[in-house]
Formats: sequence, C-alpha cells, structure tokens
Amino acid sequence: MKNNNAKNETLGIHAIIVHLGLTIFGIIAWLTRGLADDYKRLEHIGFTIHTWLGIGACLFILLRLLLGLFGPSNVRFTEWLPYTKERLIPVFEDISGLLKFRLPERQTHQGLAGIVESFGLAVFLWMSLTGIMLFIYLEPGYKARGVIHLIKELHEIGKIFIPVFLSIHAGAVILHALSGRRLWKKMFFIGEKR
Repeated sequence: MKNNNAKNETLGIHAIIVHLGLTIFGIIAWLTRGLADDYKRLEHIGFTIHTWLGIGACLFILLRLLLGLFGPSNVRFTEWLPYTKERLIPVFEDISGLLKFRLPERQTHQGLAGIVESFGLAVFLWMSLTGIMLFIYLEPGYKARGVIHLIKELHEIGKIFIPVFLSIHAGAVILHALSGRRLWKKMFFIGEKR
C-alpha cells in the first residue's frame, strides 16, 4: 500500500542506539525472569542478575521517553500520539491492506506501526515502573506480601505481553524484509544509509 506522504526518513543514531539497547536489555531481562524467583532466599543471584538487566532496560526506556519528548520529529510522541480520528484512519487502511496481502508504507510510527510501537512502549514502560517499585520495596530473603505482592503480580503480567509485542514487531520486520524493504538494516548499521 503506497502512501504519497511516506518519505524516506532517517531514524538517527540516537534512536537506533536506544532501540538496540532496549531490545538487548529488554529481551535478556525477559529471558531471565525465571531466575528472579530466588528473591525469597538470602542468596539471590538470579534476582540480582534479572534486576540489573531490568535497570538497564529502564534506562533505555527513559532515553526513549526523552527522545519522544525532545528528539527529532519522526520519533516525537506529538507526531503519532494521541490517536485522533485522522491518525486512526491510516490504521484501518493498513489493516485493510494487510487483509489484501499488501504491506503499508508510511512514515515512521504512522498508521498500524504507530499502534504497535505504542503498545510496545506501554508494555516496556509498565515493566519498568513495576520493576523499579520491586527494586525499591521488595526485600530479598522474604516472601512478598500485601501491596508488594500485588506489584509483583502486576509486573509478572508483562511477561505475557512482551512476547506478543515482539512477535508482532518481528513479524512486521520479516514481512517488510521479504517484500524488499529491509528496514532492519538501518537498525544494525548495515548497507542502507541512515
């Protein structure tokens, strides 16, 4: 699906580094989630490893939020949030195009891509906020109780949404690559100019 408004925007080195950092720390923190269950013991190396990986992801979320507020226009939230009627119309056009096996071609974070990226940002922000609260208030060596237990449960909900987001996001990258748009190369500084 061609969109005449789509232009070949560059993400910029800062956005690419933030994306890679969030990808690396976020995925590794998600993969080590099972290690964190040893927080109930005085010896809790798994919890410590998971915590520090989560803190790394939190730092990259913070950087992404700063880019979204003060960065280049194509990564600023004001260009793709809030979702108004005018911004939702391209989403429905993109879904309609996908049902006809046509991939959308839009500016960064526009249309369906904006919804997917908003979902991913919300999930990682959720995990960061609940993770920070656990880092501050969870006392290793003791079982979580009361409000801390609730926060722990809320944090664990995110483990379901992270693979959902990653599957959608990775699936879109693969589909675009198969259709000839190798946007992933920009994220790894390969081939195409940024």
